Amino acid sequence: MSPLPQDLVTAIERGELTEGQLRQLIALEAEAIGLDFEEAVKRAGAGTLPQNAIGADLELLVELLPAA
Repeated sequence: MSPLPQDLVTAIERGELTEGQLRQLIALEAEAIGLDFEEAVKRAGAGTLPQNAIGADLELLVELLPAA
């Protein structure tokens, strides 16, 4: 996965991630495993993400998204 933009790193360190930044983080992690945002959210809900560190991160991050 490529390095995170500094604004995301700062927000994560402070524990002040906005919904937009959370979505950006999900998209970046999804890209690292060849998915787009929507597919990552769909697969996280279905429990079909890869069984690795990025898949686990994505599941957690998707759980943090506000309900639609």
